[in-house]
Amino acid sequence: MDVSEWDPRKDKYIAVKYDVEAAIQAKALNKEALQASVGLPVDRDVPVIAFVGRLEEQKGPDVMAAAIPRILAEKNVQIVLLGTGKKKFERLFK
Repeated sequence: MDVSEWDPRKDKYIAVKYDVEAAIQAKALNKEALQASVGLPVDRDVPVIAFVGRLEEQKGPDVMAAAIPRILAEKNVQIVLLGTGKKKFERLFK
């Protein structure tokens, strides 16, 4: 991983930049910003499971799709998926 590109003090993709001293508070604010940006209820106490990647066999999207209903049935959790790939896998998550 290129730490100069993915430095949370400079990362253009996160709402709140942070260093080691501010990490805990900033991560909570970034979580809230993510929840709001994708239309989820903003709640600091709800776990968020996120997947960012290609929807291809080797990444296991079929396993993930099968697990989501079980996870949601047992836990108060939010799931965020970002990715493209094979159309059959994209359809699983619509």
